[in-house]
Amino acid sequence: IKNPMDLFTINSKLENNQYTSTEEFEKDIRLIFRNCYTYNNVGSEIYCLGEELESHFNKIWNKKQRERLKRVQDTDANSSGKLK
Repeated sequence: IKNPMDLFTINSKLENNQYTSTEEFEKDIRLIFRNCYTYNNVGSEIYCLGEELESHFNKIWNKKQRERLKRVQDTDANSSGKLK
């Protein structure tokens, strides 16, 4: 694995305000999954757990991104004088 990443490192980066964007955070999370699939054999317990965790992450991440987009759209509409 050329670029290792783990949840402890991500947590430390969060606690120390090292992420400058949500995209940077997402990139590190997705690196964990890529490394999992690279290092472990397809069908192995760890590989399958990685898939399961990625599926959960995607559901939560996509929901949060939709909420974030809606807040931005609502803010834009309110600042331009268009109230819903």
